[in-house]
Amino acid sequence: MLSALRWSLSIGNKIFRVVPKETVLVVVATLVSQFSLVLASLLPLKVVMLLGSTSIPRYFPSFFSGIDRDVLVVSLGLLAVGFYVLHLLSEKVVSYGSSTGAASLLEKSQKMTLFENQSEIASQGYQRYSRSLASSILLILISVGLSLVYPNLALTLLIFILLSFFVLYALYSAGGKVKEGLDDAPGKIVGTATNIGFLVAFSFMVGHFLWGNPPGLLVAVVALILMRQGFSRITGLVNDLKGLHSQRFKLNALFFHGHILVNEVKKHEANFWSLLQSADSDSWIVALLKNTVDETVSKIKVKWTQLGVPDVAAFTVEAFGHADDVKGKYIIKLFGSNKKAQARHEATLLLANQSLPALPLLDVDEIYGLNCHVFEWFPVGEVLPKRIKTAKDVIAGNLMAVEPGRDLVSRFSRSRPMLWQRVDEKLVDRLVTISRMVGGGLDSYASELSCKHVEIIRRLKKLPLVIVNPEISQDLIYKDEGGDLLLIHWARWSLEPVGAGWSVEPEQLDQLDSAIQEAQEKRAIFKDVSIDDAKLAAFLFEVERLCRRQQFIQALRLIPVILECLEGEPEKTPLAESKV
Repeated sequence: MLSALRWSLSIGNKIFRVVPKETVLVVVATLVSQFSLVLASLLPLKVVMLLGSTSIPRYFPSFFSGIDRDVLVVSLGLLAVGFYVLHLLSEKVVSYGSSTGAASLLEKSQKMTLFENQSEIASQGYQRYSRSLASSILLILISVGLSLVYPNLALTLLIFILLSFFVLYALYSAGGKVKEGLDDAPGKIVGTATNIGFLVAFSFMVGHFLWGNPPGLLVAVVALILMRQGFSRITGLVNDLKGLHSQRFKLNALFFHGHILVNEVKKHEANFWSLLQSADSDSWIVALLKNTVDETVSKIKVKWTQLGVPDVAAFTVEAFGHADDVKGKYIIKLFGSNKKAQARHEATLLLANQSLPALPLLDVDEIYGLNCHVFEWFPVGEVLPKRIKTAKDVIAGNLMAVEPGRDLVSRFSRSRPMLWQRVDEKLVDRLVTISRMVGGGLDSYASELSCKHVEIIRRLKKLPLVIVNPEISQDLIYKDEGGDLLLIHWARWSLEPVGAGWSVEPEQLDQLDSAIQEAQEKRAIFKDVSIDDAKLAAFLFEVERLCRRQQFIQALRLIPVILECLEGEPEKTPLAESKV
């Protein structure tokens, strides 16, 4: 908190020193905007009070008594409209001053382009700072105003604010949900506190009017509006300071001449690595294993296992009992907080299918808010780099033989788009558009593909579904004692029509037919599968992948063989131009 305040003062000193005129303009315009909005909200209430009485009420200022009631109603109404227009004009001035001030700061810092949208980020940062400064001034003025017109209410609000501060500070120090909320979205918690404060103040006013010696009704109305504006300014101030602090690394690089752009440590990275680097990392692993596999585990030996997947850590653990007897070997995967969905996705598959080429999943747990999977680890060997391509084909063939359960298919189809939904008319239209720009005869193929889109969808839907794991790399493939291949990461699995996910290189594609024939022994549904339809799924899966990566030319070169699959022509079609 103190570091954030010090940084705000530092950036404010820089802004005032470099662009004082623009800053003063934005602050003044913001104050005018807020005051005019308060008056634009107050005046209609006075008009309603006048309309509800036959004469000018006695609680109105005395100089109103000499004005005709109808004239006063029209005048106050027009004045309310005028103040609202002034509010809108002031906001325009704020926007203009923020853009001008940010541009001047960028020009004087003499920096090259550092990242996308840096002008917008600079303008937003400058506007947030100016708005927070204006909000601070406005809060001071509102506090002084309330103290003068309604000192009892001002004292009540001061006591409530102090109590709220100490309560939130105590809850923050204790950790838990409140600390997490104040770190992530302090404006939400502060907003809740200010809403409670408004209700407390309103209750005080009602009690004061019923049993005390209150000020005039008009003073109470003005105090109510000022109080509401003050509370909203507190919430806005907290949000602006939070927004500023969250962009501090970029703003430092943009506004300070001697600062360079450094990578901010993301929250999920901080939590993830702090858990791994903590001195008591062994203790939470021991506790996890005690709950999962054996209560007698007392100590462990940990070894890092490389996955090559960002924000997912894996380590093999050898567990020992009190007498140093080996209790077992396990592999633990720890998912970063930004990988919760992938962790749940992997668990959904592995808990529902025991016949996969995967390690047995023993438990799914949560450690300090991070998802954790515990697998049984038995002696395995690594696959040589030169055997990776062959291993991928073997695993893809083995997955064909695994029958996905009905519940798994139902849940997946309700949650994720299938291949025939991803290769939709929009994707085909993009290919047609780009083929016209590329030329070389590809436009006619793309147009034919568009005409046959309905037939493509029909044939894809007829194919049986298989489990596909797109993350098959050297770090993730192992062999068990019997020589069978295993994959140790399943966070991005999907259900696809048979053939999808298979390599379209000629050497691998030629093995698709034999893989389907082998799968027929375990899945009778494969007896009706056409090899042309399976190849169609393989090519369309590759086209969709290439289009996602904006590699449209490579995708266009696959269209001729896709059309040949639709026509059922011989499989010996040369694919030299189709390689990617």
